[in-house]
Amino acid sequence: MASREVPILLPELIQKIALFLPFPDVSRCMQVCKLWKELLSSEQFYKRYVLSHFNLELEEQPSGLLNMWTDPDTWFCYWARRGDPNYWVFADPPKRWKCGVVHLAEYELETHCELRYKDFCSALYILSRIQKAAEPEELRLDCMMWGNEGVGLIETCLFPWSKDSLPSAQDMMSMFHFNPEMHKNPMEKTDIRGMKVEGDVRGHVSWNTLHTSYDVDIRKACSFFEWLQQIFSPCVRIGIGLESMNPIPCFILTHIAPGWVGGILSCSTCT
Repeated sequence: MASREVPILLPELIQKIALFLPFPDVSRCMQVCKLWKELLSSEQFYKRYVLSHFNLELEEQPSGLLNMWTDPDTWFCYWARRGDPNYWVFADPPKRWKCGVVHLAEYELETHCELRYKDFCSALYILSRIQKAAEPEELRLDCMMWGNEGVGLIETCLFPWSKDSLPSAQDMMSMFHFNPEMHKNPMEKTDIRGMKVEGDVRGHVSWNTLHTSYDVDIRKACSFFEWLQQIFSPCVRIGIGLESMNPIPCFILTHIAPGWVGGILSCSTCT
């Protein structure tokens, strides 16, 4: 049987095709040969990939949890009355890209001189999977941190971080410019709880403080949490503003990619 010659693709064409692939498939393509690995690991390629797959424009108006904590009618303050000048959560509120990721108020992609787009892309991809799992038609994730009542909405956050250790509660209060009244008695935990499954084919799955709805595909939920546990080991859970406000900001954070800490931003109503 005559052998077939494999057509040679131009480097530019390889990169253009790869821009349409999901992030995990790009990593698989890098294993094809040395040339493909070189082409698909360049900063130029990953910059194009990030800008093609993730909308990094800023929201014009805050949405979700950021909207709740900037609107005095949607949260309860225990240190001041409505209309008091000190009735606020953030001195300088965080911002959100239109891809849904919350970042620090002062962060600007254009001035991040040590930015590596491959690592940035990896972080954004992980956060996008968490966002997808939180959607109603998927696993409908919610977060039950400490005595949570009702649903703790799941959002994602990301910020540059160069230290080997994970951020402390003090770090988060400083970087996110939380009201000094919220600095009292923060909660900080590093324990990781095992996955719990209720049901056979459909049911409810939880890991750490994350929960699915009560009628999800068990196999799909377990697969997601197994993937998540690998990434969030180790992790830190931080609650800010206990006994000062409700609902409080809650974070579940890990070293999500080299040079980046990120994870889940949620809320908890504590009693």
